[in-house]
Parts: sequence; structure tokens; C-alpha cells
Amino acid sequence: MLACALACAFISGLDTAHAIGQSDSSFIQLTTGRCCPGPFFSPDGARVMFLDRPAPDAELGIWSVAVDRPLSAPTLFTRRLGLFSRDLSLVADLEDGQTIVERLRDGARWVIPNGGRPVSFSPDGRRIAWAAAQGLANFDLRRTEIWLADADGRRARMIAARFGGGIVGWMPDAMGLLVGGRRSPHAATAELTLFDLAHESERALLFYERLRGPAVSPSGRWLVYFVTQASDPAQNGAFVLDLSQSPAAPQRLDLFGAYRWRDGDRLLCVPMKPGQPSDELWQLDLARGQRQRLIRAEAGSPFKIANNDWAVSPDGSQLVFLSARDRNLWLVKLP
Repeated sequence: MLACALACAFISGLDTAHAIGQSDSSFIQLTTGRCCPGPFFSPDGARVMFLDRPAPDAELGIWSVAVDRPLSAPTLFTRRLGLFSRDLSLVADLEDGQTIVERLRDGARWVIPNGGRPVSFSPDGRRIAWAAAQGLANFDLRRTEIWLADADGRRARMIAARFGGGIVGWMPDAMGLLVGGRRSPHAATAELTLFDLAHESERALLFYERLRGPAVSPSGRWLVYFVTQASDPAQNGAFVLDLSQSPAAPQRLDLFGAYRWRDGDRLLCVPMKPGQPSDELWQLDLARGQRQRLIRAEAGSPFKIANNDWAVSPDGSQLVFLSARDRNLWLVKLP
């Protein structure tokens, strides 16, 4: 259940010869009844999951509908609400001031020794990380400790401390953790650092002001993000960083909108273009320097996303979104 960013774009100078009109993308309505915020795919891509209470006498929880049976009655996956591991086998929640991790298969539960703070599961579900803020100072001045532990809370240890920062995200192989923030309360800018958990080493990636919306590609090669309200306006904007390069030089993007990774090199973007009859969908191939419009903005098109509520299937073949027109879930089969 991932949240994603609000800025995306195309690198200036990309090959535009591959830009095309609307593709063969098809739209399929999945649900009825004006429901279903926060949609995401099951790990096998066979079902779309969402938060719902489909009837007044139904339980509130995570419900799902099969992608190959649109408009079928949704089924309850779990009544547990919280932070889930990627494979949906674990869920973390706060109970009586303590963070509890539960294994849904058999109900096994563990108390995490972190003072009731939210945790972030590694992609393989074997580890958790959390940020522990110290004191009551303003966020920019507050010291935050970054902790790492096994998923059951064992072997907890602090790996870093930052001011005005915290955990940015995991690397896809679960062996790297991105941390942001200033190393001292007097540092002029914050630093994005990659911690190599296998070799107990760290690598500085970039210095920034107010980094937002970071998202690492499934291959681990690319990091997309944007910066707002920097003291130097020239530093504002959206960027992509090639993590395979050392040092890695940010490449500026333009055309703001919402983005999700389709696969290891391709970024799907919904540009922010107020006044259009519907949304557009573009695909940016970073490795090849090519871009392609997959869905054109057209009058009557169902492709109008509400509240940035959309997700891409694990294999990149489909997209689900909450419609701003009828508040139901729709499926898009991508070319």
C-alpha cells in the first residue's frame, strides 16, 4: 500500500519521435457503489485490494475484487488495518501505546521495542525500520534516530541519526536503506544517504532542500523525486537520479504530475493539466531516453483519477484507479 509522489516529468531533450496518440488501452469498471479508496494490487496481481465497508452491516477492512471478474461482489481479505508488508503476510499496528507486528497466517504477534512508533517493512518482509525523534524542538532542529531490527523486533540497533529528516525508503533488494536529513542542526542542507546493510557502509547520494516524493524503481537503478520551496528557486523541480553512477548527477525533469514505476526503467506519469476533459498517461523510458503517450485526454474518457488514487500491477501490465467521475475503481490494460 504504497503512497506515491505528486511530481513527474520528462527529461529535457528526450527523444520525442516515439510520442504517439491514444493506444489500445482498454478500460474496465471493477466496482460499483462509490467505494474503494487506496487501491493496490495483490502480490500476484490477480486481485485489487482497497479499504471499504461495502454495506452498513459489513465489517470495515481490506476488501478485494478479482481483476478477471469485474463488478463481482468484493470479498474481505482482513479486518486488520495497519501497515502491511509487501507480500501482505505481516501487518503492524498500534495497540495500547505499543507497536505490534502480526503474522496474518497464524496470528503470531510480536511487540516491537520502539515506543509505539510506526515501522517500515523491508521489501522481503524480513526487517523493519523506524525513526525515533528526540525532544520537542521544531522538526528542522529535532534529532531523529534511525533504527533497524528483524521483523519480530529482535536485534534492534540504531544505524544513523539525522536532524530534520528520517527514513526515505528501502532499496528493492532489501539490502539498502535510504535516509535523509542534516548531519548536524547547523548544516545548511540535508543529505540523502544510502546505507548498505550487507557491508555496513554508507554512500552520500546528493544534498538537497525539502526533498519530496522519493520513489526507487524496482530495479534499484533510478530514484525520482522533487524539491519545493528551496532557498534557491533554481533548485526547485522534479529530478531523476541514476544510482548506478558514482557520483550520481540529478537530471532535471519538467511537466509536473503524478508518477508510479511500471518496471525497472519505465516511469508512468499523469501530467497535471487543469482544464483538460480527462487525464493523460505518459510512459518515460529512462534507459532509452524515449517517451510515449499511452492514454490521450479525451471528452467522455473514464480516465479521470481522484485524489491521486492509482496503482500499477506487479507485472506492469495493468493500472487501477479511483474514478473522479463515479468514485468507483476502474482497470486499465496497458499496451
